[in-house]
Parts: sequence; structure tokens; C-alpha cells
Amino acid sequence: MISTKTPVSIILCDLTYDTLILVSDTIPVNIGFVGAYAKQNFGEDISLSLFKYPQSVIEEIKNNPPDIIACSNYSWNSNLSEYILGLAKKANPNVITVQGGTNFPHEDEQQKEFLVTRPNTDIHILFEGEKSFCNIVQRIFDSNWYRSQIFNSPIDGSAFLSSKRKSSSYPQLVKGNIVDRIKNLDEIPSPYLNGMMEVFFDGKLTPFIETNRGCPFKCSFCHTGNDHFQKTNTFST
Repeated sequence: MISTKTPVSIILCDLTYDTLILVSDTIPVNIGFVGAYAKQNFGEDISLSLFKYPQSVIEEIKNNPPDIIACSNYSWNSNLSEYILGLAKKANPNVITVQGGTNFPHEDEQQKEFLVTRPNTDIHILFEGEKSFCNIVQRIFDSNWYRSQIFNSPIDGSAFLSSKRKSSSYPQLVKGNIVDRIKNLDEIPSPYLNGMMEVFFDGKLTPFIETNRGCPFKCSFCHTGNDHFQKTNTFST
């Protein structure tokens, strides 16, 4: 059993290396959307903390180990995200760790290989994150925080390795159904208007605005070239 306390502590990270320069210098509106949508659905049952810089989240994990931590997964921060999830597991062995982002294969066998090589990642989100992350949080609540129940059946919009065979030579990939995309993007509260992005206006990061999602083209080098994203959805403003 993990925890029965409320609000549940959730950390969301879109990390960048910052030793010499910022590898990713944009305000993390991606985790802002995920957080705003989760807050809209779970209200006071969850508390959210968002991070961009590694040292800041490391200090938060040490001082206030989270119940759930989710990190973005891109080519430029995948290893960093895995490292931070490992620190979270050391601080709280019962933490549920999540990754989501474009640096995740589409083929089952490659997805399994990805998760096998990232033991600190419990769950990886498939495609859009808002609904899928809420499904993960809801599963945790529905399971009364018993880890064995959280992972005993697929979670729609996510993939993970079966807990029964995760450490075996033949781990089993467990995948839920692909979640329908959000057609009306105005269903997602603005993380700028609700204040979630205020902390990131630090003079180092550039504001980032998303006006639409999806693309009719099928470029093989692009994550959005997948058929799942063929239709374009837009924000009204």
C-alpha cells in the first residue's frame, strides 16, 4: 500500500540540462496542459508542483518526496528524466513514476525494450498526455494505493511491464487502449491563465504557445506523422 493521504503529491517535470546552456529554453507548457487538465478533474484531491531545472526538482524530491512523479521524454532529456525518477524512487520506494513524450517507439517490441532499459519508469504514456495521465491517477485512487492492483490490468493510454514478470528474462508488455484525442482543445484549461506558468517567467525561458495539434502529413521522421494525429485540432484563441 502506498498512501491514503490527500491531497496526493504530484510532481510534473519537463527537464533540461543547464550546465553550460539551456538545452531546452522554452516555458514547459506541455506539463502545464497535463497539470491543468488533471487539476480540473481531481481538484483538491491532488497537489501539483512543476519543474524545469534539475537541481530544483532534486531539492523538492529530497524535502518532499512525491506520491506520483511524471517526466517528459524527448531525445534531449530522456536519460535525465530516468535519473530523476530514480532519485524519486530512492526517496519514496512506493512512488509511481511516469514518462510521456515523443521519444517512445510505436512498435510493441521496441516499447518493451525501452521500458526494460529504464527500470525507474513504471508507466509510459501513449500519444497525448492529458486524458492518459488522468487515467493513471484515477487507477491509483481506485486501487486504494495498492501497487499490485494498480498494475494488475491495462490502463488506457499507457504502457507498462507486467509487475509479475518485470524482472524476468521475458517481461510482458501491458498496454491499454489508445485514448481518443481531445478534439475540442478548449477543454484543456490554459496553464498561463491559471497561473501555473508564472514561476517559469525567470528571464531564461521563452514563452511557448500551442495553437493546434495534429498534422495531415506523414513524415517518417516525425512523431506526429503517425495516423493517430492525421486530423488537426485547434484552440479557439
